[in-house]
Amino acid sequence: MKKRFWGMFCCVCFISFFLLSFDKPISGAQEVYNVPLSKTQQPVLLAVNAYAQSSQSDLYAQAEKLFKEKKYDRVINLLLGPCYNNPVNVELNVLLAKAQVEKCAILKAKGDNSYKAIIKQPYVTGRRLHKMVKTNPELYYIVAKSLLINDRYHRAIRTIKKALYFAPNNADYLIVLGDAYSAQAKAAKRNDEDPYNANRLFSKAKDTYDKAMAIMKKNGNEFRTNLKEKIKAISEKMK
Repeated sequence: MKKRFWGMFCCVCFISFFLLSFDKPISGAQEVYNVPLSKTQQPVLLAVNAYAQSSQSDLYAQAEKLFKEKKYDRVINLLLGPCYNNPVNVELNVLLAKAQVEKCAILKAKGDNSYKAIIKQPYVTGRRLHKMVKTNPELYYIVAKSLLINDRYHRAIRTIKKALYFAPNNADYLIVLGDAYSAQAKAAKRNDEDPYNANRLFSKAKDTYDKAMAIMKKNGNEFRTNLKEKIKAISEKMK
């Protein structure tokens, strides 16, 4: 009887000790468990974010350099993947769209209709990003130039004027407006419309080019030669 009593007593003591040992964490672990997870992760997350921002900055600098060198295909190849993975990065997506627009303009000037398979991409990008940033004139520029390449002159004029509202002294925007007026005038002439209307549009194109030329002289822009040829061609048509 006594043996059975002592056996039961030992079992109860052992079970009580076992449960109490799990009631508190191991010495030294309390501090670790009480530290919020965000604090332990914060330095790591900051380092990751800083690296991502630095990587994107380097990528943009590389792409911008290629864009200035007019290597549009290389810009597109460089940015297509990152922009697909990060569609809300306005800076990268704008540069990609501008490279696509310039490539389409070159293809169309060469008579290569393959631009038709590409031109919708920058147009869609410009419209999509505009919903996020409504005051960025570059987005209006991208959409306007896409419309111009697609021979949508009226809409191109309305859209590029919105870009000029935010940046009235931007020569590139003025050139798009001048090109749209010129294309509209040529279409009016082809369609045997009122000759006065065609000349009026040619005159508006020339005035716009002249304004862009004045800005380029101040900025030392390299597009002056091309613009002079446009002004000369417009002047001949007006005669």
